[in-house]
Amino acid sequence: MAASSLRIALIQQDTVWQDPEANLARARVFVQAAAKAGARVAVFPELFTLGFTMAPEPFAESLPGQTSDALSALSREFNLYLIGTAVEANAPHPRNAAFVTGPDGTLIATYRKIHPFSYGEENRHYSGGTECPLFKIDGIPCGLQICYDLRFPEPFRSLAGRGAEVVFIPANWPQRRISAWSTLLAARAIENQMAVCGVNRVGRDPHLEYPGCSAIHDGFGEIIAAGDASEGLVVGDLDLLKLRAWRERFPALRDRRPEVYADLALPDGPTKTGGF
Repeated sequence: MAASSLRIALIQQDTVWQDPEANLARARVFVQAAAKAGARVAVFPELFTLGFTMAPEPFAESLPGQTSDALSALSREFNLYLIGTAVEANAPHPRNAAFVTGPDGTLIATYRKIHPFSYGEENRHYSGGTECPLFKIDGIPCGLQICYDLRFPEPFRSLAGRGAEVVFIPANWPQRRISAWSTLLAARAIENQMAVCGVNRVGRDPHLEYPGCSAIHDGFGEIIAAGDASEGLVVGDLDLLKLRAWRERFPALRDRRPEVYADLALPDGPTKTGGF
């Protein structure tokens, strides 16, 4: 039976630029604090051992590999789920990959960022993924997306259609577009009647400033917990019984008519004239 509640810790980390050793050394401090706060799952920002680097090749590793092994050990030590991201070795380019480790140290799931951020030329240095795996935390169906994926509603709807109740989004979302971050987190929660948990880094890298603003939204889109620009934890409790009751009472997901608008997802848009 799926758990009725879930305490989540979002780790607003000021990432040390391209220094895996330094960031992994600090990871234990964050995980220990999350465990002390009673969290069942703790989530690191996107590429938490490096920062959002466009020079990924020297840091590419297998999954499982150094980064996931480090979090697996911390999961076992502190008896909680951890979510991190790493540069996964792949041809022709590495992949920006998120992964989940369980309390027993196992690698539960891996997700490869589907939408490399072309505006920042991520698509020139990383290959995009093709799947949205569903996994469970204490029986709760969950999914993963990464940063720029937040702008694309289709993967979230796919996850919701397969029963996902919580989606985690590690990110490096800059100050200049932070209003979009907050709006889209709420939108994805509202339209899919799911909890959406976005964790953003703080501080600066050589190019951009990051303001945190991590947030946990429930299935109504309401903010359960939110961060400012400070490094540290954002901790909140999700009421999954309330989410399930809302889905049952307000049947927006069941009222969809995909047979009518399925072709909207095609590259050339609607096939019938007069649609717009």
